[in-house]
Amino acid sequence: MRVCRAFVFFPILFVFSCSGENNTNVSDTSDKIRTLSGKQQRDTVFLNFVIPEKTILAQRTGKLERLVENPEFKKNSLLVQFDNYDSFVELSGEKEALKSDLTDLLNNLPKSLQPIEKKWRDFAAKLTPDKIMPAFPVFEYKEEAGFFEEAKIREKYDAIQKKEAAVQNYFQLSPEDGFITQTYAHTDEYVKKNKPLITYHPKKIKVMAEAAFPLSKSITKQIKNDLLIRIPVGQIRVILKTPTTIRYSLTLNQKLDPKICPKYVIINQDQNVFRVPKDFVGRDKKVSVSGEKEKLQAYYKNGQYVIYSDKPSLKIQKI
Repeated sequence: MRVCRAFVFFPILFVFSCSGENNTNVSDTSDKIRTLSGKQQRDTVFLNFVIPEKTILAQRTGKLERLVENPEFKKNSLLVQFDNYDSFVELSGEKEALKSDLTDLLNNLPKSLQPIEKKWRDFAAKLTPDKIMPAFPVFEYKEEAGFFEEAKIREKYDAIQKKEAAVQNYFQLSPEDGFITQTYAHTDEYVKKNKPLITYHPKKIKVMAEAAFPLSKSITKQIKNDLLIRIPVGQIRVILKTPTTIRYSLTLNQKLDPKICPKYVIINQDQNVFRVPKDFVGRDKKVSVSGEKEKLQAYYKNGQYVIYSDKPSLKIQKI
């Protein structure tokens, strides 16, 4: 008699766990203690550039004798010059007349005032058309003051100095280092007072780097290197720093279009990141870690809390 045996094969089910970011680094040990596994990752630091645009207005009505052409300028360099030939000639003549009057006066100086003669001759020598008025000498004696006041030297000096101050209105100097972005007039054009002439941005600008995680020395160096590569910058200086933000002062070496400024920097985290369940984060936004003397700061990122550490794994406790 033939015995037929029937074999029933039960399929063995292999369950593959597709771990996502919400559970890859959390191991349950109890309701109050969790063991977390860390993960290295790249992250994003956001950048916010502050590039002020400033405008130079015509400070008088008149004909432009010169408007700066070089796109880069230094502080106190000439940006705008109005046609001031007539005023310059008039002022030069008055300076020469004062110098002549003073020289004639000194040639007839009383012997009693000879000790102060050199001081006044030095003053007269400085009265030249192409230089601003020198400081008026201080009277040392009553006789000296009476001698020069009778000739109305101080009165003539004050009148010329007042006109000279008005002539300086024909020149506009740059208030800082900068780069011209646009001009609205040209040489020989007649313009009215307060008309926009030049738009520029300063050579020194600011940029804020901001992240949802602590910015270590290593990350700070990565940000700086990225800025040096992507921005025409000659110098970078940190002017303010918090755990998650850094404000830089950048000194540019050429004009910068705000449209090409990077919005972020991708960095490599130098610490492991650990995702922490919300109920393990205290009201102070800190997490208690076994073996650590102090609690670790938690950061809220992408809808969940994270902490950072050099260790590959951490055991956290409910507070």
